[in-house]
Amino acid sequence: MVITIPRTVVLSTDIFDEFMDSNNLYETALQDLPDEEILRAFLDGVLPGWVTEDLNAFSEVLENPVAVRSSSKLEDSHYQPFAGIYSTYMVPCDRDDRQHMVALLSMAIKSVYASVFYKGSKAYMTATSNVVDHEKMGIILYEDFGSRSQMRLYVALSPPA
Repeated sequence: MVITIPRTVVLSTDIFDEFMDSNNLYETALQDLPDEEILRAFLDGVLPGWVTEDLNAFSEVLENPVAVRSSSKLEDSHYQPFAGIYSTYMVPCDRDDRQHMVALLSMAIKSVYASVFYKGSKAYMTATSNVVDHEKMGIILYEDFGSRSQMRLYVALSPPA
């Protein structure tokens, strides 16, 4: 049996901070707005240019779909785990249009960031005596792998949520 480590990119929490600050999103994110409005504000935001360059380089080596998952400070808490609270997205591999794939990866990253401020996340934070503006979000992007059958990929292994 061959064990393969998928191609992986980790976006640290300082990128989250830079994204939030450079797009002035805290004011919107901390309001009691519908999730769709928060998502729209985040999708209108711009990721740092060097992150987009890194996503371009990442997309060049991909052969399979990419999971875009949250990796927050609170998700690793031993006492009040947040696993499953934030969004996860799957981005299809588009080898014919890498620019489109980078756009989808960017949207997925911004959508994971937005999920920190959704009503359900805020409610869970309140219930667990945490403060939403203290949360720091990292993101893990990894290529799924498995066996192919016609147009489908049957994922062999995926890290736990």
